[in-house]
Amino acid sequence: MRVLITGFAPNDNGLNASEIVVLSLRDNLPQVLRPYSQFMDFKVLPGDTNRLGQVIGQILADVKPDICIGIGQARGYNRLTLERMAKNLRYFVTLDRAGNVPKGEPVVQDAPIAYWHSLLEKDGLIPMLESHNIPARVSNDCGTHLCNQAFYHCLHWRERYKPHVKVGFVHIPALPEQVIKHWPESPFMPLEMTRQALSLIISRQMELDEV
Repeated sequence: MRVLITGFAPNDNGLNASEIVVLSLRDNLPQVLRPYSQFMDFKVLPGDTNRLGQVIGQILADVKPDICIGIGQARGYNRLTLERMAKNLRYFVTLDRAGNVPKGEPVVQDAPIAYWHSLLEKDGLIPMLESHNIPARVSNDCGTHLCNQAFYHCLHWRERYKPHVKVGFVHIPALPEQVIKHWPESPFMPLEMTRQALSLIISRQMELDEV
């Protein structure tokens, strides 16, 4: 069994919560995940819409995950958010790191308009997180920027090559250092709480995958 966890490189001010969290998990795996350390891969994706599909495709071909969970930064969110679906649409309101700003282009030509997530017991994950005093919710809209694009690429790969893969996407709030340095009015979630939340989600998917 292989588990792939992805985040994004910084897009604007030099910090991206998803990259920080992914690297933190990679370098200091929480206790609950340590029994699975040999099965886990952590990758940071580029903030370039024109490269993203190729990079994800290569990572998926190399890792061949059984569980794939993407992590993205959501400035303005005050709780961890599990996404229900990915859309075949790129409509950027802000530039990506490479300066691209697609306005209505598909993620993948001639592919389905959307895909549902494939995590197990997703609705049950919210009360699990809340029982640990971690604010969480489910979202019906992953946006139309890089997070949605990455989520769609992973689900499209699943549809074509490995239909049993559990694919999900999690938006996380900003981290305290981002609020201090750049976004003084933004809500945030401490790094350790975000790490705990993701560890609970990942470990639950691994437990269910073994049943």
